[in-house]
Amino acid sequence: METPLHRPTATARRLLAWAQAGAVAAVLGLAAVVGTAVQAHLDAHPDRPAVLVEVPGGVVAGGPSEHDGALAGIGVVVVGWTLVGCAGTVGRRRLDDRDSERWERGWAAVEPTWSGRVEQ
Repeated sequence: METPLHRPTATARRLLAWAQAGAVAAVLGLAAVVGTAVQAHLDAHPDRPAVLVEVPGGVVAGGPSEHDGALAGIGVVVVGWTLVGCAGTVGRRRLDDRDSERWERGWAAVEPTWSGRVEQ
């Protein structure tokens, strides 16, 4: 007999949580690799000219910076964690839908007797 408080989707929920934790760790690793690669590329080409942008009030110099690799890594983390969070939300939503459908089927079988509309 099935335990009344046990959700059939409990195992899937645990797997989803572990998959999300693994994906978060993978995103951190990817961010480190991307940030290092970007900074290594910029360090390998120090002779690139600065880009001058004219804006009201003066000229702004732009170009490679010592923080570009860190910014690229932060961008990867933000985008990656957003995607992991969205995927987790969709996964949990589908599991919630399955639980709701199961509850509705069970309640449809019990409700007539419980409410007294049908005698046993």
